[in-house]
Amino acid sequence: METRRSLKGSSAHNVKSGLCLWLILWLVVVKPGGVGACPRLCVCYPTPMTVSCQSQNLTIVPAGVPYDSQRVLWLYANNITWIEAGAFSNLRVLEELDLGDNPLQRLEGGAFRGLEKLQSLHMHRCKLAALPHDLFHKLYSLQFLYLQDNQLHFLQDDLFSDLVNLTHLFLHGNRIRALSENVFRGLVNLDRLLIHDNRIRQVNRRAFRDLGRLTILYLFNNSLAELPGQAMRDAQGIQFLRLNGNPWSCGCEARPLWEWFRKARISSSDLMCTSPSQRRGQDLRFLRELDFALCPLPDPGSLAGSTTTTFSTKTRWWFSKNKPASSSKASYQKSSETVKAFPFSCRQASIPPQNPL
Repeated sequence: METRRSLKGSSAHNVKSGLCLWLILWLVVVKPGGVGACPRLCVCYPTPMTVSCQSQNLTIVPAGVPYDSQRVLWLYANNITWIEAGAFSNLRVLEELDLGDNPLQRLEGGAFRGLEKLQSLHMHRCKLAALPHDLFHKLYSLQFLYLQDNQLHFLQDDLFSDLVNLTHLFLHGNRIRALSENVFRGLVNLDRLLIHDNRIRQVNRRAFRDLGRLTILYLFNNSLAELPGQAMRDAQGIQFLRLNGNPWSCGCEARPLWEWFRKARISSSDLMCTSPSQRRGQDLRFLRELDFALCPLPDPGSLAGSTTTTFSTKTRWWFSKNKPASSSKASYQKSSETVKAFPFSCRQASIPPQNPL
């Protein structure tokens, strides 16, 4: 009888020992990867695989992020001022990185090197004044890029050229003054471009040439007086367009954009004219063809968009009705040149001069 009891006790002891061994192995192998190795001041979640380090007054990117928590890294609302090249190179499976609300005074080129699976990058409200030319190099998987509410005043050519899968680009609330020919080159899948509330005065006629899939464009509250019609023709997929809050000039320079609006089938904001004085307060979209009767037609063979002295049928009709009484060739030529130089002076002679205010 005692032998049986001894055998039962030994068996129970062995079971307990086995359970203890498995518990120790689980704590050593499994737990540190999920929670035990989490960086100080951060919280790690294995499902979904997230490292949350927001609002901890961190000054550097934390080290020791566990491998199984490398999908999402939240570092927003800290005090990080410098990110060196390769700072995230060991996080090769990272899909979302949030650096918003950090005073990033120095952002080195190659800071995101190795993040070829990154899909979403947040750098809003980071006081960024400039971006290194190779900052987004090889980020082929990136789909969402948040750069709004910074202090950017210039975007380098080909800055986004590797972002072939980017669909959303947020650049509003900066100080950008111009959009060059190659600023958006490579963004062949871009769907939304928000670049309102900047200081943009000039848009190159080829700036949107790679944006054939763009459906939403916000350019309101800038300093645009004109917008090339060619730029809008390149963005052939546009469905929603906001251009209000700009000082539109509705003279001859507005004709290419007006012609584009005549053919476009989109949802658009108003475009209120601020000049010339006789058109102030009118909507550029609803001007009449007669309003451009005295404007030179664009030269179809000119890639630079220059104009010739070819006039429309209505313009020639106007000249035939207003031909000077004198039959002198020199006198008629001088009158014609005066009309070309001041196209509104003859028809609008009774309009008072523009208020200097």
